[in-house]
Amino acid sequence: MIMLGSINSLMISEVCAEGAYLDGKELGEVFLPAQELEEHLEAGDSVQVFIFQDAQGHPTATTKTPIAQVGQFALLRVKALSTVGAFMDIGIDKDVLAPFNEQKPKMREGHSYLVRLYLDNASKRLCASSNLNKFLNKTEPNYSKFEEVDLIVAAKTDLGYKVIINEQHFGVVFFNTVFKRMFMGQKLKGYIKSVREDGKIDVVLEKPGMGKVVDLGEQILQALNDNGGYLPLGDKSDPEQIKKAFATSKANYKKAIGGLFKQGKINIEAKSISLKK
Repeated sequence: MIMLGSINSLMISEVCAEGAYLDGKELGEVFLPAQELEEHLEAGDSVQVFIFQDAQGHPTATTKTPIAQVGQFALLRVKALSTVGAFMDIGIDKDVLAPFNEQKPKMREGHSYLVRLYLDNASKRLCASSNLNKFLNKTEPNYSKFEEVDLIVAAKTDLGYKVIINEQHFGVVFFNTVFKRMFMGQKLKGYIKSVREDGKIDVVLEKPGMGKVVDLGEQILQALNDNGGYLPLGDKSDPEQIKKAFATSKANYKKAIGGLFKQGKINIEAKSISLKK
């Protein structure tokens, strides 16, 4: 099904001086401007395009890739304010409107906000909403403990970072489990720690159990090889230095280098480690 606000593969029906007309099926003809049409393309060829409505409401295409498509979350910057809302940059020539009643909080020009893109029911225009609550927590969370999930950082709170889990639910990553830089709109992997009786979900960023230590050990070996077989980080080193170098806790670092030592791969000193020759 051909959808407005998304990338589709459309066949060229006609090429003219102004551009090309594409077969949009139930949408009808979709216009692609000449400056975005590659010279070798002709009628019968297919092109990957993003479809949106122009100012007159006509289906229009671009070969540029937008920052996000309908149904997706993205961090977008406000380019201008108007009497109807805020116009946000999605990476193509056409901006997307965030109506005033979809702004939580009220948007300011030049600032960026995490939004979800949607199609307005009446006009079928692509719009943005920062009222994320209306799109999330619509189903019961059904996650397994330590299940790997996709996260989007939504906000910083007094307790930690509010994240969107698999684009379906809100969760929290507590500050005491964070060992890497996090920022709004960031996309990263995480793991379900627990789903509480009230439905709130706790998330961690590091893989639980020995798998985490094994992965960290591989990172440490790679870092040693990249630095001539030596790193100024031992089991007595400052936790902040370890966090900065490997985005992990000192406890996990000590477990990882301890495992490498038992395998006979490294030497450990108070403030350094080195590859065994």
